Amino acid sequence: MKKFRFFVALDLKSNTQNINIVKKLYNHVYGFKVGYRSFYNERSDELISEIKNKKSKLFLDLKLHDIPNTVSSAIDSLSKINPDFLTLHISGGNQMMKAALNSIKKNKLKTKILGVTLLTSLDGKDSEKIYKEKNTKKLAKKFTEIANNENIYGLICSGDDLRILEKYNKLIKITPGVKMFARNDDQKRVAFVHNALQDGASFVVIGRELIGSKKPLDLLKKYGEKHKNKNLWTK
Repeated sequence: MKKFRFFVALDLKSNTQNINIVKKLYNHVYGFKVGYRSFYNERSDELISEIKNKKSKLFLDLKLHDIPNTVSSAIDSLSKINPDFLTLHISGGNQMMKAALNSIKKNKLKTKILGVTLLTSLDGKDSEKIYKEKNTKKLAKKFTEIANNENIYGLICSGDDLRILEKYNKLIKITPGVKMFARNDDQKRVAFVHNALQDGASFVVIGRELIGSKKPLDLLKKYGEKHKNKNLWTK
């Protein structure tokens, strides 16, 4: 069965609500993203079990960023969960990424590491203050080069950056901060889902717009009917 190339971000107030979203959408989307709010909330173990029982992909979005030994220990602690995907910040450096990959190998996990380039909530003014680089595309490319050299599995990158990262074709690209229909929120570098997939995203992360809907499945179907594009679905 073909599914939307979506990871649904489970960021509702309670995991009871998040579990209900999984039950409604698991047949229609590739997987689910579990971030800070849901991972540290009550019933997170039940949420993770629900995702796994439905044979959906589990994307654990913890954005690890610490000294190599601490990141390695964190992955050791996640071995029982064994997520399909796990994020870390590329800015943590080469040794941190190496430590993460070594821990995965040591624990015989199936987990694929995804490196965060630059948060979609940051624009040129922000990146200049933090990294002394105003050009966000240039910065994203720099981080991607670092990640590519460490042989991690993929990237978390803005829709704005997809085309300039096209040559890094061995890395899958997952794009957050996307929208199906027009909306206003705190994301600064955003793209429409269909544009991101057309520009090279392997998958996109869709959150508040979908899970905040009273009828998320109807909204998903409405979007699919509007954009009959082969890029939207898995093979």
